[in-house]
Amino acid sequence: MEPNLNPLPELTPGQALWRGTVTALVVALPAGVFNQFLVSSGDVAGGSPWAVFFWVLIMFGGAAGGWAVIRLAPSASLAHAAGAAALAYVVVQSMGIVRRLVTGDSISWVAFPFLAVLMAVCGMLGGMFAGRTVRRYGADEDTGG
Repeated sequence: MEPNLNPLPELTPGQALWRGTVTALVVALPAGVFNQFLVSSGDVAGGSPWAVFFWVLIMFGGAAGGWAVIRLAPSASLAHAAGAAALAYVVVQSMGIVRRLVTGDSISWVAFPFLAVLMAVCGMLGGMFAGRTVRRYGADEDTGG
């Protein structure tokens, strides 16, 4: 049984990158804020299952952003999918950096590039999954019969 993919307006890769960034932020931003709140309040330790759950949810947000890019613009490359996820990471972390600077907390500058690449890889994986779906079922066809 083939899924019923609703026809979507095809966007340019640049437009899809911005929409993919928003898609990633819809998932990653609340998870990141909630994770930071729990860890900073002392209720949850850094290696607890809840902290790991929120990290996985943040990475899923990056994959969702990459998926959205390729689904909205099948002509977009995986670099656009990775860029959407990495851009969402930059937005979230820039807010975290500002908060840490205001409160005087320490900042680990070495971790930011590594985590940005990790988020970009998640975006690429989401884009690869969307590309496979688009190739298999088509981008604009309503197959619901």
